[in-house]
Amino acid sequence: MRIEQLLGKAAGNIATVEPDYIVINDGISSGAIDMISKVADPSRLFVIFDHDVPTGTPESAMVFRKINKFSNKHGAEFVQAKGVGYSWLLADKVEKGQIIITGGSHSSIFGAKDALGINVSNTELAKIIEIGKYSTIVPQTICVQIVGNLAEGVSMIDAGLHFLNGNGNLQGKAIEFSSENMDLHEKATLCSMACGTGAYSALFTEKPERQPDIVLDLSEVVPMIMLPCPSRAEQGNAAIACAAMLDNKKIHAGQIGGYTGGSIEDLRLAAKISETGNLALGFRLTVCPATGADYIAAMEDGTLEKLIDYGAQIHAVGDHSVNKQGAGVIGNGERLLTTGLYTFTGCMGCDDSEVYTASVQTIMNAGMKVIEP
Repeated sequence: MRIEQLLGKAAGNIATVEPDYIVINDGISSGAIDMISKVADPSRLFVIFDHDVPTGTPESAMVFRKINKFSNKHGAEFVQAKGVGYSWLLADKVEKGQIIITGGSHSSIFGAKDALGINVSNTELAKIIEIGKYSTIVPQTICVQIVGNLAEGVSMIDAGLHFLNGNGNLQGKAIEFSSENMDLHEKATLCSMACGTGAYSALFTEKPERQPDIVLDLSEVVPMIMLPCPSRAEQGNAAIACAAMLDNKKIHAGQIGGYTGGSIEDLRLAAKISETGNLALGFRLTVCPATGADYIAAMEDGTLEKLIDYGAQIHAVGDHSVNKQGAGVIGNGERLLTTGLYTFTGCMGCDDSEVYTASVQTIMNAGMKVIEP
């Protein structure tokens, strides 16, 4: 199994490795800083500000100051204005076979390049940064073969939700995907979503070593949504349903961006769909390019111009999937469709608002409908 090759031990054995990169950002993992007294190898540590960009609250500004001060003290590279840290790392730094330790639940995105992204607790993250090594019991592998093709109007976000909906029993397992015709963007989307199953990590391999445990048939996928849930702690248990359940409900806003919706491929798709209709009066559409490179590419090829002419508001690059205050938040009783993977109460504004994860296509289609409250 590929994960056994990367960790150097068979499943069930204890492996100790020196990660190629370790990542702290301004999300939950920033709490690890309070437990770190030294940094074993600053050259392997990235400290990234990519969530609330630019800072929309005093609390976010304090976190920025904290992580910036930490990186300066220990000589680690501080990254800001690059966009979503994981997306930037995937595009510019991560290579096949590397191991990346993070404190984020979507670190498996690096599996798109046959690298191993591992999410750990803040306590463990602090320890790894101090000693420069990571130890774990090598998990068992679940092999997933991907077959078929997505139908028109269906995307890899829908496939990811479809996979999550049917595989909630992968807690602690490693997921090894195999496919003959998926590009890097599609692999990154699926890998970043896969650990919503509770899996240890996920990655793509070119040649599976055994018969699949699961077959994911893309031709069976329909537009899907992830429903609101009570709290961040319950996000892994959020219900998933067919997007058709929202057909007759008023949607007030849409957000396209982040590591599952802000790539240049996603932005171009949104712009293409915008040519087929008009944005409904009152619908607020926010577009957040994933990285600075995505932003520049969309600006140079006219994608941003099309979206602005359509009526979209262009946000700063970064991960805006949790935003309590500032641009993109929603008000009392409002509904938001987002390509982000968080739908917990209050994650995008008022506690009585509703947030649903959806694909670019579903969001754009919703933005063209006029439905009275």
